[in-house]
Amino acid sequence: MTTLSEGPARVAAGTIARRRLALWLRDAASTPTALLALAGLPVLAAAWAVLSPPVMFSKAMTQDLLFNLSGAWHVYSGHVAHVDFHDASGRLSFLLTALGFHLLGPVPFAFLVNVAIMGAALFVAAFLAAIRRLPLLPAATFVVLTTLLALMPANVGDRPEQYTFAMSYNRYGWSAYSILALILFVPPHEQRDRTWIDIAVAGGLLAAMFYLKITYFAAGLATVGFAVLFHPHIGRHWRAWLVVGALMVLNALAPHNQAYLADILAWTTSGAVRKAAILHFNNFVAAIGQYGPYLAAVAVGAGMWWSGRATFRLPLTLVFLLVMSLLLLSQNSQAAGMPSAIVVLFILYDRLRTAFASLDNRDVAPWLLTLLLFPLFAVGGYAASIAGYQAYARDRPGVYVVEHTNLGGLAVPAGPRGTFLSFSNNFDYPSRAGDAPAQPLYQLSDYEYVVVLMEAADLLRGLPPGGIALLDSVNPLPFMLGVEPARGVNLWSTWSAPKRPASEFLGGVRYVLVPKFATSPQWADDMMRLYRGYLEDHFHRAAETRCWILLLRSDPDSPRSESRF
Repeated sequence: MTTLSEGPARVAAGTIARRRLALWLRDAASTPTALLALAGLPVLAAAWAVLSPPVMFSKAMTQDLLFNLSGAWHVYSGHVAHVDFHDASGRLSFLLTALGFHLLGPVPFAFLVNVAIMGAALFVAAFLAAIRRLPLLPAATFVVLTTLLALMPANVGDRPEQYTFAMSYNRYGWSAYSILALILFVPPHEQRDRTWIDIAVAGGLLAAMFYLKITYFAAGLATVGFAVLFHPHIGRHWRAWLVVGALMVLNALAPHNQAYLADILAWTTSGAVRKAAILHFNNFVAAIGQYGPYLAAVAVGAGMWWSGRATFRLPLTLVFLLVMSLLLLSQNSQAAGMPSAIVVLFILYDRLRTAFASLDNRDVAPWLLTLLLFPLFAVGGYAASIAGYQAYARDRPGVYVVEHTNLGGLAVPAGPRGTFLSFSNNFDYPSRAGDAPAQPLYQLSDYEYVVVLMEAADLLRGLPPGGIALLDSVNPLPFMLGVEPARGVNLWSTWSAPKRPASEFLGGVRYVLVPKFATSPQWADDMMRLYRGYLEDHFHRAAETRCWILLLRSDPDSPRSESRF
């Protein structure tokens, strides 16, 4: 009797579960409490996993993490971005890390304050966008997806175990653009007109993208213009949206941003724009398997238009979003990975849900759930990267941890000294135009890079105060030693950066460090050739170690810093 009674009970339980799942998939009434619980708990767990380890672990591209710490140290020292130091990226990420210095002191963990603030801001923006547009399950998926993208310690398009905090502004930019696209391309499903929420969130996202990286800002403005023209829920408030766009443009052109725009123009004319169309095409073809769901979504959208279930606006929007995502990817260092393209699936999801509203849940819910699996897989990938980072940084197997200087607490994979361990032939920063094909270069491993920097810090410790120049891509030594950095420098120095006159780059410097093992040996050699005359006139060799040559200013009135080593 017990067995016979259990059968109907199981059937009833299964029916209830299916109905509840269908409700979560189709019902647009996501309550704030339910969405906050369903999305907030995974995000809190992910934030704890990133912020709680006793060390800050960097497995790849450590020099790019030091790039951010160096820029933030300039800001913390009272320097003005794009005036006292130069780079084509915006100042927001430096300001947030500098805030971390004020809260935690000059330590690498200050960068995690940056991550936490941006993660929280993007969570709020995604929450406000999704709760009025999507049913509970897809809304929670979108919020978790965009927030974990900002928290994830790995680059988009790279393997999930390549733990790095490099180029965090790209992850922030992808997340912000994805949220903006959802606001613009998926109409809210509510009776009250609360467009002011969308306008406020979109304005904040556009402002953040401008001060993160100009390409995301440009893509965001273009997307707003497209939505005003083709999407009724945006077009009916076109005046308000045009005001937002105009305010963003006026702010971009305002006097306080002229130095930023000058840096962008200088980098553009120096070759920082990636214009190799064949390279971008080959990258797309090589990763076309990743983009299959998005291309299929475009085909489905075209089919719905052809059958009369949607207007031409649907496939046009999907194609536009894919093209904008490809353009954003083309200006990043990664060869694959377009997080904003996932919004294509949410747009199609919303359209299928409304177009087939007359069908029974049993008929349409499986298709909606299948479509939702793709962003859920992406969430799983981001979560796996975060969980792996937490485990590795906590247990620290085979890890070298820096114990002195302001770099204390940074951990990198340990390895033997004096060997070139890492080989890279991936698409990276632009090389000099017109160069003949060169043999791939063996590069320092992250462990060797840190060990070499520590030797430079030991070389300078105890010397009289003075500005420091380093003839390599990044100069983290002022941050490491706690001294004021020299002004007039390129924060990231490479062939795509404008050449600074010797009087500007070296005029406020007392010590010049020439690496024997540079992160970019060819560029270090070119810098020596570029500044050789000035160095010969104003500096002399003061010391040499196995990794460095130290040049000391010969002028009797050499520039000094207020801090001491």
